[in-house]
Amino acid sequence: MFPAGIYSSAQLREEGLTRHRVDRLVRDGSLKRVTSGWYASAEADPAVVSAIKAGGRLGCLSGCALHGLWVPPQSGTHVVFGAGATARRGPGLVLHPDSAPQPRGAVWPVWDCVRHVARRHEPESAVIVAESAINLRLLTVDDARQALAALPVRHARLQERLAPAQSGSETRVRLFFASRHVPVTAQHHIDGVGWVDLLVGDRLIVECDSHAHHGETNYENDRRRDLAARDRGYTTLRLSYQQIWLHWPATQQSLIREIRARRHIRRAR
Repeated sequence: MFPAGIYSSAQLREEGLTRHRVDRLVRDGSLKRVTSGWYASAEADPAVVSAIKAGGRLGCLSGCALHGLWVPPQSGTHVVFGAGATARRGPGLVLHPDSAPQPRGAVWPVWDCVRHVARRHEPESAVIVAESAINLRLLTVDDARQALAALPVRHARLQERLAPAQSGSETRVRLFFASRHVPVTAQHHIDGVGWVDLLVGDRLIVECDSHAHHGETNYENDRRRDLAARDRGYTTLRLSYQQIWLHWPATQQSLIREIRARRHIRRAR
């Protein structure tokens, strides 16, 4: 019921634990007092414990990660303080105030976490977590669009550009092409090849690694698919996680050269 492993006194009472029982669990080490009115089990997530100690709740990018969403590389623990809450600074904490009431639980709901990202980070990150929430069926498309309403007005059009992305890497590359008015389709099916991450124009397949390490089994399957795509007149471009997230400026220049060479618009057979 409480996957983060941290509980308020009220939550423990609702589970039928008396104060005497809670005190006994603390004495035998099953629970640890975190701060006034909050307890943690041995399995408690350290980021959530830090958020409670700081007087807030885990949210924004850190909350998205705890909910299982694909999040861009980040640093620090993102703690969001609801209306009336008092922040206590600490090492490694990224503090965000919020006008909504602070939730009873230790972690903001997924919808709020996406909204936090839309308010506090660049639009790309907001679209990444929103599409991940849709992919995991944690939010509907309409819910995700409402969360993205927190984006600055000049980026409001991104609410209508949500696509069935399976990773943030795919979202980043798709938004790059879309921002340059290059036709791009996410999760496109090609007979004899299968589903591809992105089809740019009508000929260029772009596959995007979502993890820093790519297994040997995937490597062999990828090469088989590449040959099948080539036999059908497609060109495949594979981008590693590092190219997308650690060397993105250089990768963008390479993609621009692909566009200028018009490798994406020759008709496939």
